[in-house]
Amino acid sequence: MIFKSATLAGISIDRLHTLCAVVEAGTIAAAAGPDPNRQSQFSRQLKGLELALGATLFDRIGKTLKPNANGRRVALVAQTFFGGLDDVMNAAAARAETVRLGAGEAVLRWLVMPHLAELMSGDPPLRFDVHSLTTELALREVLAGSVDLVIMRTDAVTDGLQSEPIKTVQYVLAVPRALLRSREGAEVFEGRPLPFAELAGDGFFAKTVQTTAATLRLNLRPVLQAQTFSLLISAVESETAAAFLPDVAAKSLPEQRFALVSAKGMSILNRRLSLVWSDEVAKSRPSVGRAITRLRRVLF
Repeated sequence: MIFKSATLAGISIDRLHTLCAVVEAGTIAAAAGPDPNRQSQFSRQLKGLELALGATLFDRIGKTLKPNANGRRVALVAQTFFGGLDDVMNAAAARAETVRLGAGEAVLRWLVMPHLAELMSGDPPLRFDVHSLTTELALREVLAGSVDLVIMRTDAVTDGLQSEPIKTVQYVLAVPRALLRSREGAEVFEGRPLPFAELAGDGFFAKTVQTTAATLRLNLRPVLQAQTFSLLISAVESETAAAFLPDVAAKSLPEQRFALVSAKGMSILNRRLSLVWSDEVAKSRPSVGRAITRLRRVLF
């Protein structure tokens, strides 16, 4: 959207900061907190910004303001502007430029963090702010400019964003050998109940696990729910439960104590990941372009 008649009058840094905060939080109340005076201040700033731009930035539902497409678009432009200024000042002071990267907890822990030194090094160096995000949040925040780059499921990427497939994450069933009668992990397909640690929630992965178990006739007996894959691997390490884990994480488990079971029917768990960004952000901020190049190199 282009504001042909807008002038700089009324478009202040404070108002743009407020807009970004509200878009990121979702509502004025969430961004401003419980203080009614601060909520009123935010409301006045946003009304002034709408008047200056000559466009509505929010959908008004009762007394609640929800950012609309215009609001998210302007917030993206503002976040790009603020990030660009940070890059200029950091470069002038020979400081590392900051890139905000969002991804799921497992992706950050096992795919990104092991390569952090390589990602940060170079001339000029980069600094990363990493955000653990669900797929839905990652998509929302990269569209709003709250993060610069995200790594997410390829099939969840929407129009209006640039993306590049970088990696397929495969999964295995990690089973403590203490739960097996023999060293052969294939016995899990024999129908005997297997204590199982599952990922909490009803998201894409949890639903796919249920389908996989039914297809392979695995008799999984849930004994624990965990919010993250890091907690799942901890449950496996305690030798009290089996769990589906990314193969890159499961490989850290000692072979003498754990069996890594795979089967053709588990392939539906595999996730194709893409690096996703806004073209506008990448073009206006060289640091984001460098981060894309480095992430492509270490993850592809």
